[in-house]
Amino acid sequence: MKILNSRLLIGIQVIMAIVFIIQACTSGASKVPAPCAPPTGKFVNATVLGKCPDKMPVDVPHFCLELNFWDDDSVLVDNGFEKFSLPFSLAADGCTFKIVGASLFGDMYFVLDGDTSIQLIDTAWTKLTGFSTFNRVRPIDGENVGFEYLLNECILAGEYAFFNEGNLAPHQVAFLPNGQLNGMKPFLGYVLCYAGDCLEETEPASRTIDLIDEKGQKQTFAFKSIEGKMAIELYSIGPPIPDMKGGRSIGPMVYEFRTE
Repeated sequence: MKILNSRLLIGIQVIMAIVFIIQACTSGASKVPAPCAPPTGKFVNATVLGKCPDKMPVDVPHFCLELNFWDDDSVLVDNGFEKFSLPFSLAADGCTFKIVGASLFGDMYFVLDGDTSIQLIDTAWTKLTGFSTFNRVRPIDGENVGFEYLLNECILAGEYAFFNEGNLAPHQVAFLPNGQLNGMKPFLGYVLCYAGDCLEETEPASRTIDLIDEKGQKQTFAFKSIEGKMAIELYSIGPPIPDMKGGRSIGPMVYEFRTE
């Protein structure tokens, strides 16, 4: 009987030791964070958009305006006037990723904050102390949403009373965030200038907008906003100067849009 009790006691001790080892291993494993899955979808520069409407993107230092993750190992970078694809990979930290050869300064890193936000560590490029925040965007009512859509929404989108050379039109004009223009034929669409050569179109420098007619031809105007979107004024600009970029003079106001 004593031998049986001893064996039973030893068996219990062995089982307890195994349970202890399993718990220790499980506890140790839980302290190591699981790596984040690569991001998916489209992320827009919320830091730049946060300065709107007081500042246009050109006035806010940034590396890019959109990061598009359509593959598990590459990202499509959009800086407003060109798009290019770069490889990225998981770094040592489970939720930190490295964009290889992002700029002349070398690799660039970003950190996932859940599945809806990214912190891009772009201080070497922007020379600012803080990082740039990118937020994930999804379609709205089936409409594709990106940086340009949100910029349009901030700067211009809305319904306005329409003044043509000082005369009030009998109908309103609507600028939609997708670039559609209603109530101003022959113009059917618009494009705000926020990156590229168009930034140097006028002298002195001004915000510019292209109105696009039903034939796809565009006409460029200088514009300014008054008290946010309380009023939008469009000014004619001189013809292009041969063999020269930009330098076009700003003429008189042609169109005025008011929300009241």
